[in-house]
Amino acid sequence: MDFKLRPLLVLVGSSLSAHALAGLHFDPAMLSDDPNAVADLSRFESGHAQAPGSYPLDIYLNGTFLRSDTLRFDALAGDGRREDIHDSTGLMACLTLRDLVDMGVNVPAFPGLASVPEGQCVAPGQTIPQAYTAFDFQKMRLDVSIPQAALLVRPQGWVAPERWDNGINAALLNYQFSGSDNRGRYGSSRSSYLNLTSGLNVGAWRLRDNRTWSDNQNSYGDQRHWQHISTYFQRAIIPWRSELTAGDGYTGGEVFDSLSLRGVRLATDDEMYPSTQRGYAPVIRGIANSNAQVSIRQSGNEIYRTFVAPGAFAIRDLYPVSSGGDMNVIITEADGTKRTFIVPYSSLPVLQRQGHVRYDLAAGRFRSSSDRYSEPSFAQGSLLWGLPHNITLFGGTQLADTYRALAVGAGLSMGEWGAVSADVTQADSTLVDGSRHKGQSLRFMYGRSLMSTGTTVTLAGYRYSTQGFHTLEETALKSMSGWLYDEDEVDAAGRPVKRNWVDHYNLYNNRRQRIQLTLSQRLGRLGSFYVTGTRQTYWQESAKTDTIQAGLSSTLGQVSYNLSWNYSHISGQPGASRTLWLSMSVPLDALLSARGITEQDHQLMATYSAGQSADGQVTHQAGLSGTALEGNNLDWSVSQGYGRDNGSSGDASLSYRGGPGNASLGYGYSRDYRQVRYGVSGGALVHRDGLTLSQSLGETSVLIAVPGAAEVPVENGTGIHTDWRGYTVVPYAGPYRENRVALDVSQLDDHTDIDNAVTRVVPTRGAVVRASFTAHEGIRALLTLRHNDMPLPFGTPVSAEGGGSGLVGDDGQVWLTGLPLRGTLTAKWGKGAGQRCTVRYSLPEKVLRESVIQAQEVCL
Repeated sequence: MDFKLRPLLVLVGSSLSAHALAGLHFDPAMLSDDPNAVADLSRFESGHAQAPGSYPLDIYLNGTFLRSDTLRFDALAGDGRREDIHDSTGLMACLTLRDLVDMGVNVPAFPGLASVPEGQCVAPGQTIPQAYTAFDFQKMRLDVSIPQAALLVRPQGWVAPERWDNGINAALLNYQFSGSDNRGRYGSSRSSYLNLTSGLNVGAWRLRDNRTWSDNQNSYGDQRHWQHISTYFQRAIIPWRSELTAGDGYTGGEVFDSLSLRGVRLATDDEMYPSTQRGYAPVIRGIANSNAQVSIRQSGNEIYRTFVAPGAFAIRDLYPVSSGGDMNVIITEADGTKRTFIVPYSSLPVLQRQGHVRYDLAAGRFRSSSDRYSEPSFAQGSLLWGLPHNITLFGGTQLADTYRALAVGAGLSMGEWGAVSADVTQADSTLVDGSRHKGQSLRFMYGRSLMSTGTTVTLAGYRYSTQGFHTLEETALKSMSGWLYDEDEVDAAGRPVKRNWVDHYNLYNNRRQRIQLTLSQRLGRLGSFYVTGTRQTYWQESAKTDTIQAGLSSTLGQVSYNLSWNYSHISGQPGASRTLWLSMSVPLDALLSARGITEQDHQLMATYSAGQSADGQVTHQAGLSGTALEGNNLDWSVSQGYGRDNGSSGDASLSYRGGPGNASLGYGYSRDYRQVRYGVSGGALVHRDGLTLSQSLGETSVLIAVPGAAEVPVENGTGIHTDWRGYTVVPYAGPYRENRVALDVSQLDDHTDIDNAVTRVVPTRGAVVRASFTAHEGIRALLTLRHNDMPLPFGTPVSAEGGGSGLVGDDGQVWLTGLPLRGTLTAKWGKGAGQRCTVRYSLPEKVLRESVIQAQEVCL
């Protein structure tokens, strides 16, 4: 018989159903006239089409993907058939009781399951009527079918708390540094900003410390200071679905304005519940007329600082330090112009699901980064209760020596009409001058998303306060009016910067009405439109604080354009700030790559923009931007501008995202200044295996461990790859959610293989979860093995010392991976003493330069 037909015959035989194979006999003579040329194939006679062992696969429950895992499969007894196993592999999946719990099986309803020891293999169909499993070996897919009556009713996205992982013990550090050197017509200046977050994870406990350092040097002096933001311990109280915080933190912002606190807080963590609304963070939008510095303050703390390019910008990676409280956005242009506006930051309509109770308890001392505040002791509590008929009741209280407040309210979900909530707060306060005031504040909030018309009202709010209403924060002020901060800054040209009117307060003129709106609308082929606005009025004067931002985004052929308009006027500010900006971009990468000028993998854009600043000056700017390097982790841009009053200007910048961190560098010039900008950011993680550098760490992260596999990229992680030891960090992960972690095996070198490149982790908040992968470093070889001057029998299993294995094919050939230069192979093709042999091989080091080698060895 032609030996080329052997693989085909074996494939046909192994693909037959277990029923068809019952009673069949594989005659070695069908493959060769010499019985010694064929290994023992008796395992196929009983329907065992596949070998038992552990296999990486995807698990599906009732047709829905559940997770990826590595499961052990045991050989079935007898003929390999069983009614609850709907496949022909002759194997049974080794599912444990914990696996069934994760699938949502109502274990107490089946006495046969409740008594199964932990870790013992369970077949669902043996104890659950009509349940079965089906293993698709070719697709590496295990389907588990369980009747709905045997499953617990769980909401979408539910993850069993037993799978929540507190992570590893680790020490971590996050850093963000930015600065600029300016040479201006009126003097030189330098500014630097450093944000450090350090921490320690031990079991379920998290220790975090956040502080900033700033240095401003100019002709008026040198101001350097550290600012302590917070230090706290935190851990999850899983049975209560709550988070305990001790130290510096913030109170909840659903009922009262969020306050900075040094004390203890115990509050419900909604992210422990599936399908509940997650935390909300606003998108900070604005317009920069040049390469401007954007600084964001909340509760007196500078929580964000960065440089932005000319034009409209949107900051989406903001992590507020508290769950409520307005954000003050300060845009400092390169020529020294400073503009300020307020972004309202408060909860959406206060709603809870039926039966869901959320609480927030806090006690301690009020704290602020400004020395204009005292530190009174206070306590605060709030409760939200979801009732039937889409109704939510909520309320709370604040208590201090000079302040008493009580709030009650209700929320209602109206289906397609949106959601609404309203509440009233009664306050009794004593200010620093000894005057006592009583008043009320009424708040109304509305939100709606209408998908059919593309309309989204993210937040519409109204607050009315009587003349005697004050907040707890206002009672902590040491004077009745003044500036919250002392600033002595200069612009890039060396001119003094005017004071920030957002930092001015006057308790004699308290707030009266406030209206805020955020609206977005899809316009079909015309693009999309958004508008946000706030208006704040006061009791003692007619001045108002107004902020309006509007924008239109669309495309015309290959041209994308954006038109933005900003208006801001703060009470007490001499004049309003108005900016208008038009920007357009055209992709050139597809056009140039078709002509062979650039690589298609890299982006290349041509840009043009024109803007009108608050003083009426019009500027024009044209430039090019794109990406470079293999992973597109280098962003670059160059531009040239012109203004009638300021003359020519230009800018060039680079931004690199790498595994150990990020770096940026920029240079800009105009008639009045020369500016160099720079910045670095990243993280460091110390764990049991050493130190791993990373990009800036988020609240929750994943440590990837592939010991021995260097420079392995992570899927969907720009610039993230393992270091020289095989470790890296995925800096962001969702707490209490299943996170998919995958390695890009297409980038592996010719001598590295990874058993299973995909895993899933479920971290608790603040955890550093370890995702371990097994890599095999070695040689890929096609070996021809001979025994007694004959090729090894067809179908002989061959195993390598240390793990690798394969089956002998035609002429004694076997494919093996992960082989070291020297080692031992073991072959066994029968049960007799003379039906096994070993190979002790030794390969020259030059084979390490080859992707695949072919060699012949003698098996003794």
